[in-house]
Amino acid sequence: MTSKPDLDSPEAIHALVEGFYERLLNDPLMRPVFMETAGIRIEDHLPTIEAYWRKMLLGEKGCYTRNMVAKHEAVHAKGPLRPEHFERWSEHFHQTLDELFSGPMTDRAHLLADRILVNLQRRLLG
Repeated sequence: MTSKPDLDSPEAIHALVEGFYERLLNDPLMRPVFMETAGIRIEDHLPTIEAYWRKMLLGEKGCYTRNMVAKHEAVHAKGPLRPEHFERWSEHFHQTLDELFSGPMTDRAHLLADRILVNLQRRLLG
C-alpha cells in the first residue's frame, strides 16, 4: 500500500485546490454559487485560493492579501448562502483531503477548514 503525501508543499496545495474545485463545479448546488452568483473566472480564482492555503498552511507571506470575509459577504449579498452550501463545501473539502493526502499538515487543513467555515457561517448567517 502506498502512503498518501502530506499537504506540505505548493504542489500539494495545487492538487488539493484542483481536486476540490473539480468537485464543487460538478455539484449542482455549488456550481451556481461560484459561476453565477460570485461570477468567478476559474483561471483567476484557483491561483488566489492556492495562495490562501499556502498562507494558511505553509506560512507564505504576501501571497494572499485579500479580505476573505469581505469577499464572501459580497457574494452573500448577491445571493444568500444557506446552511446547505456550507455543509456541501465542507463535505467536498474534507473528502478531497481524505482521498489525496495524509499527515500532520493535512490534519491541520481539516481543522482550519472547520474553523473558517464555522466563523464564516456565523458571520453571514448569524
